[in-house]
Amino acid sequence: MPDLTLRWRSFLVSKAGHAADECEDAIDGDPETGRFAVADGASESYAAGEWARHLVTGFVHDGTDDWLTASRQGWQQEVGGAALSWYAEDKFAHGAHATFLGLTVHPTADHVAWEAIAVGDSCLLVIAKDNRPVAFPVAHSSGFTSSPALVASRGAWPGWKVERGTLQPGDIILLATDALAQCLLASSEEGSFAGPTLLDLEEEDDFSMWVALARDQGRLRNDDVAMGVVELVQ
Repeated sequence: MPDLTLRWRSFLVSKAGHAADECEDAIDGDPETGRFAVADGASESYAAGEWARHLVTGFVHDGTDDWLTASRQGWQQEVGGAALSWYAEDKFAHGAHATFLGLTVHPTADHVAWEAIAVGDSCLLVIAKDNRPVAFPVAHSSGFTSSPALVASRGAWPGWKVERGTLQPGDIILLATDALAQCLLASSEEGSFAGPTLLDLEEEDDFSMWVALARDQGRLRNDDVAMGVVELVQ
């Protein structure tokens, strides 16, 4: 069985002009268990940022196959207990919605495997040395729309998309919400993949500066941004 040593770091940046606590993206990871997740709350739904955070926390830390039920219960308890206006009650009744991607990395008998589940356009990009990044569930920059599939805080179990692969030492999986994923795929398609520059960033301030510059240059939509980096260490 191969050794499994993972390195994890993550970043969050709100829309320009919005405070950090208004960010509706969420990201979480645990390199010890090999579980990582990213989500993007749908702004038109009620308490979308809270729902995104419950989704990623549930997937990464719940440890059971029923993590989505636990996430739904946690969201309802957090946002449903306070007195609500008639307008908020109506929004609450319709629930919250978010795109979601969950990643599991684990050793097998002869290699390190990964498995991802996704709803909507939160993405992962597998970055191997000297190879073009492989993206899931959206493979091309033109594949992003204004109405992606969403995970709801109540109702039917979502129809997950599933993808699997293997990793070699030095390979990196980058998790990103839609605006950043689209920007990265567009840069790859243009022959100037921005991934290596981002992967060199270690500090939140440096990542925030990169985001601001990319927005100013028109390469990145003004949206909340989440990025996580999972690296298989040699």
